[in-house]
Amino acid sequence: MPNSSFYPLLTHCPICHSLYAKEDVKLVEEAARARLYHSFCRSCGHGLLAYVIESSAGVSSLGMVTDASGVDAVRLAEYEPVSAEECLEAHRLILADSRELCRRLLDISGKLA
Repeated sequence: MPNSSFYPLLTHCPICHSLYAKEDVKLVEEAARARLYHSFCRSCGHGLLAYVIESSAGVSSLGMVTDASGVDAVRLAEYEPVSAEECLEAHRLILADSRELCRRLLDISGKLA
């Protein structure tokens, strides 16, 4: 685990404020001065993905509460990022047939009889 004085996101759970155990904070990905960590809170069961960037100006971090496990985080980090064109195409498909999409999602979730 990194020096906790520099990375407060990696010491306490943002949900229940419990301290993370050292073994529950894992480095998922590292590139130059940027690191992606996954942490798991044993007290409340929530996970956190924390992106930490070091620069000459200091340290910046961004955290996101997640239900992804550490194994999920490592697996997902190996995928190619979604492109802007793929996002636009998904948007177009949803706009073109949103009624059918909603019907299928409700059917999958069991909310349709």
